[in-house]
Amino acid sequence: MTERFQLEHVGGEDSTDENKISGFGLLDLFNCRVEYHFRTDDMSLEEAEVYIRDVLNQLPNESVDEICEKACNWKADKMSSDTANYPDGLAEAYDREILAYMSVGDVALYRNPYDRNDTAFGAILGGGAEWDSENGMEIVIRGNKVLEVREFLGYGEYAIWNETD
Repeated sequence: MTERFQLEHVGGEDSTDENKISGFGLLDLFNCRVEYHFRTDDMSLEEAEVYIRDVLNQLPNESVDEICEKACNWKADKMSSDTANYPDGLAEAYDREILAYMSVGDVALYRNPYDRNDTAFGAILGGGAEWDSENGMEIVIRGNKVLEVREFLGYGEYAIWNETD
């Protein structure tokens, strides 16, 4: 049986919006403690914890490989387009080695804004990438499918779903 995942220090984020909640917990992919954000009008605390435990913290190898491939492509494009000073070893980092050059501090959880009956949640893992420290990074996920790894754009759930999904 899978252990129950429980967010810690859960509380309101914004005194003007009682539906914004956050709590802290482990993100297995980066083996770090992050702050998870969600809205209680989108999902309950239990639904958020189940999605974190059963999906985000159990990403299949194919999803992790997809994150790494997309990150490596973004890194190669970025490094070939400028002359910034990058950390030693970054140019040669491929596959899962790239994860050492990425960090995540916040994870926003979402429900499909176009179909409230959609049972698949989405997430945006936000943090930084050594090859684009100026803009920040987003890993955009729907269910356990990796949609994008890119510089931070901040589109929230509209980066995960569109009206035709």
